[in-house]
Amino acid sequence: MPRRPTETEGCVPLWLIPPVIMKRIQAVGEELDWIRVRRSKYHYYTISIRTRPVKREFRRRAAMGGGTA
Repeated sequence: MPRRPTETEGCVPLWLIPPVIMKRIQAVGEELDWIRVRRSKYHYYTISIRTRPVKREFRRRAAMGGGTA
């Protein structure tokens, strides 16, 4: 299974880090693998988010509406 590319948001001010992370967690749910927050310059940060691929058999079951218990 190929890896998904890391999604990066750059130049995020310090006070916007929690809403940006919360928005991405709500968007990807259980597929979240890791989040990295690095200081870039002054009070701005770069947020990198990696999601893991979902196995084929689970992807098919979720598409049919029967999620995992």
